[in-house]
Amino acid sequence: MKKLITLSSLLLLFFSFSCSNQKKENNTATIKNEIDSYLTKAMELHNIPGLALAVIKDDEIVYKNYFGESSLENNKPVDENTLFRVFSATKLITSTGIFQLIQDKQLSLEDKISKYINDLPQQWQEIKIENLLSHSSGLPDIIRYKSTLTDEELMEKLFNDRMNFAIGNQFQYNQTNYWLLAQIIEKVTKMSFDDYILKNQFDNSTNGVLFSSNSQETIPNRATRYFYNKKTKEFEKDTNNSGVRGHSGNGLNITLKKFIEWNKKLDDDILLSDKVKTEMWEPFSFTNKKDHFLHGWNSIQVNGMDSYGFSGGNLAAFRKFIDNKTTIILLSNGYKIPAYDIIINDIARISIPELKVKKLTKEEDVMSFVIRHQLNEAIQSFKKLKEENPNSDFDNLKWNINSIGNSYVYSKNNIENAIDVFKFNAEVNTNWWVSKASLAEAYEMKNDSLKAIKNYKKAILLNEDNEWNYNEQMKNKIAELKNK
Repeated sequence: MKKLITLSSLLLLFFSFSCSNQKKENNTATIKNEIDSYLTKAMELHNIPGLALAVIKDDEIVYKNYFGESSLENNKPVDENTLFRVFSATKLITSTGIFQLIQDKQLSLEDKISKYINDLPQQWQEIKIENLLSHSSGLPDIIRYKSTLTDEELMEKLFNDRMNFAIGNQFQYNQTNYWLLAQIIEKVTKMSFDDYILKNQFDNSTNGVLFSSNSQETIPNRATRYFYNKKTKEFEKDTNNSGVRGHSGNGLNITLKKFIEWNKKLDDDILLSDKVKTEMWEPFSFTNKKDHFLHGWNSIQVNGMDSYGFSGGNLAAFRKFIDNKTTIILLSNGYKIPAYDIIINDIARISIPELKVKKLTKEEDVMSFVIRHQLNEAIQSFKKLKEENPNSDFDNLKWNINSIGNSYVYSKNNIENAIDVFKFNAEVNTNWWVSKASLAEAYEMKNDSLKAIKNYKKAILLNEDNEWNYNEQMKNKIAELKNK
């Protein structure tokens, strides 16, 4: 009798285990089908040539797939061997490299960069490593100058430039910061930046990972990066070449498989201890008390859930939902309308159980309505999205909607459609000066000076920080329109 009970218990346990596995497999299959369907529509909506995406949950790959073409000229499909250049998402790798040195007590966040880089001008002396990581240095940006300059020539020009703001005051994205971080890594390790990263994060492997900031360089299996020409309505190959200087800021080329492996090392505390990762993901204390950024990583909320990561080139994005033990990796090679954060956010809503059960509004829902010019439906969809995400400013979404308006502007005969889209964007993003400025420019093209002036004035009032020093340009436009 005792044996019978034991056998029955085992059978019951086996049955429960089988049912659990079956349920898990069904859930995985459902998520895969939903993501496949979503990405197919998103690629069509945004005109994305090729894409690879993975979702990792609790150390398990719950989704991985490849779509489209890595080369339009050769009809070459994206597959597991396709290398994607991730552009500014490279900065996550660089930041991790700096914190590896901090973990090894070779660096400190509080170290002044003058400790590692000689002959700096007086106004640079108080800049710390944490200022470079958090884009709070106030340094002039190297992108102002030709990439053909030597390092010495470029440094001389930067030394003679004025600082953009007081050190630590605010966030201003800047490529100079990560070029200097690479120099510090090289000074401390006595290795090239590339070799240091490959050794300490990729086990010296060059299979599926390499550094190149030259889009013209021929690299086997690398996806071609494309720009969409709105005038010719065709894709054109990227010709940008940032040289070796760009490696730490935008030079990582990697396969999806290799990025998944890197993420596992990060999760398993192989690259950094849990304590040091926590330090890396701490917000930097900006003096202005307004800006929010971590140490090389951005912090983005999706329906109340925190995620850490970064994007690059409007093509690639890497995001970790720490509390839900979920990571989403997106790699692509072009677009008509950029979609990186929109896709990541929506994939989270599809794949994270706590979000999925709520049947949340997706950002692509809004995009679809706007593209179909169903603006009343778009307004209702956006309002619902905002109710579900009260703390989000939907930065990527509002720029995407602006891009749709701009595509009509390029057509010129569709200026009324452009005005409708910009008016929608201004209505749902009431405090965003760009939507008002875009609307003003559209009215200016329509020769409606009064409405153009009215919206330029509103844009100036909203642009309190004079972002991109654009207020002066708008004031000049107002003066020109008044003199017509």
